[in-house]
Order: sequence, then structure tokens, then C-alpha cells
Amino acid sequence: MEIRGYIVPSLKALAVHLLVIITIGGYWFDHAKPEHRAPRHIQAQMVDLSTLQAPQQNQQAVQQAEEQQRAEAQRQAEARQAEQQRAEQQRAEQQRAEQQRVQQQAEAQRAEQQKAEQQKAEQQRVEQQKAEQQRVAEEARRKEQELAARRETEAKQKAAEEARKAEEAARKRQQELAAQKAEEERKLKEAQAKAKAKAEAEAKAQREAAEARAREQQRQAEAAAKAQAEAAAAAQAAAAQASNVVVADISSYIAGMLQRNWQIPSTARNGMQAIISINLLPNGEINSVDIHTSSGDAVFDRSAVQAVLRAERFPRVAEIDPILFERRVRRTLVTFRPEGLRW
Repeated sequence: MEIRGYIVPSLKALAVHLLVIITIGGYWFDHAKPEHRAPRHIQAQMVDLSTLQAPQQNQQAVQQAEEQQRAEAQRQAEARQAEQQRAEQQRAEQQRAEQQRVQQQAEAQRAEQQKAEQQKAEQQRVEQQKAEQQRVAEEARRKEQELAARRETEAKQKAAEEARKAEEAARKRQQELAAQKAEEERKLKEAQAKAKAKAEAEAKAQREAAEARAREQQRQAEAAAKAQAEAAAAAQAAAAQASNVVVADISSYIAGMLQRNWQIPSTARNGMQAIISINLLPNGEINSVDIHTSSGDAVFDRSAVQAVLRAERFPRVAEIDPILFERRVRRTLVTFRPEGLRW
């Protein structure tokens, strides 16, 4: 495409040069200086009639006249030859001047072509810089996503480990209570066996023992119920902690996206803040955006709303448990401040 762009100007320049050469050549051939012919000189000599009587003298005079004519003819020929040499030298100088002008035009055209090539090389360098900057930005986003995924995985693992520990403690407590209950039953059987061997006189003691056993069983049952309640509370606390970790991670994720999308207006001042209410769908899409608490500046409020609308969707919200989403994430409040976003 670049070669085609230079063909047309080159052809036009060549046509102009040919036209100039033809014009100058016609001038050279049509306007050559005409040959100047020097008029012949006629010499008259007076002859004394008395010389006719002397033939030898007449012959010498004729020879002298012929020699003078030959000398004059030679001089005229040399003058014509010098004139022709001057004309040829002038034409040669004009041709050299025209060749120099054509060469200068060619050099100017080459300089323009080199300049165009330099501009193209500069444009390629700028495009390469842009591509490198885009690659660096993509690498930063990828690392950020990997870090977020690793944090989420660690949070899930930590929550699962805490839930497992709570379940293990509850199971261990139940085993201890079962062992204690079995031991008590064994003791009860032994006491019953001893009671059968005793007489009626020990009936009162047996009733008291029975009442004591009943109280002990009630105490054990209350202890078991208390242990189960403690285990359930521990499991609930672990689940709540895991939920808090997930919600905090999602909050940081949403705040990060909004921070990148928010274009702080020139009217923003320190201490100014706007609280935006975001209603999300389970797949992470934004259902609605409302101003929960205005900053008092319509431009500032509108910039916060536009930052949320530009996000359109938070893909990681779709990974949250539906129950946790309904309880903690569906309606989210975000505070916009000039010094940064705060969840």
C-alpha cells in the first residue's frame, strides 16, 4: 500500500521532467545561431600600363592576390569554427544544469520518502509501546484475580477447618457423655443387684438412691443438652465467621471494581460522601441503583451512580451461597468519598 502511494507522484515527476527536457531540446535545435558568413573582400590594384610590358611582374602580383584571398578564407573558417565551439559549449552547460536540477528533484523525492519511512517506523514504535503497556496491565489484572481466588480458597478452607474442629469437639463431648452414661448404668445395675439382696428395711434407702439417680440422670441430660447447644453455637459461630470472610472478600472485590470505574468530579471536596444502594441479582448483575444518602452535590452523586452502572455485573457474586446472598449481599450499601471508596 505504501509503494502504490509513491508510484503516482513518481510518474507525475517523470512526466514533468520529460516535458521540460523536450521543451529545452526544441529550443536548442530550433534556435541555433545561424552561421555568419563574412563578406568577401575585393581588392583593387592599379596597374600601370607600363607593367603590361613586364609579364613576370604581373604574375607575381596575381600570386600575391591569391595568397591574400586564401588567408582571408582561412581566417573566416577559423572564426566560424570558434563560433560553433562556443554554441556547443553553451548547450553542454545547459544540459548539465538541467541534469543537476533533475538530480536535486530526485534527491528531494528520496528525502520525502525517507521522512515517510521514519514516520512509519515511529508509528510502529508507538504501537509497540501501547501493546507492551496493555500486556503489563493484563498481567496485573491476572495476578490480582489469582490473589483474590487464592484468598477466597484460603477463607473457605479456614471456615471448613473450623467447622470440622467444632464438629469433632461436639462428637468427642457426646462420646464422653455416652461413656459416662454407660458407666452410670453399670453402677445402677450393680446397685440394683445389691438392692435385691437387701431386705425390706433397705427400701427407704433404695428409694433415696433412686431419687438420687433420677436427679443425677436429669443433671446428665441437662449437661448433654448444654453440650449439644454449645456445639451447635460453635458450629453456627464458625459458619458466621466463614460468611463474614466471604462477604468481606466480595465487598473488597466490588469496591475495587467501583474504584476503577469512578471518575471523581472536579466539584468533589474533602469530607464529602454519598451512600449508594445497589440491588443485585444472584448472577451478579445490577438490578437497580439508588442514592441512599446524598452528598449534597448532584454532580458528585451522579458520578457515584455512573461508576456503579459502568460495572454492569459483578461475576464473582454468582459464586456466593444463595442463602448468604439473600441475607447479606442482595442489597449492598457503598460509600463514595473523594479520598477513596469505603464499604
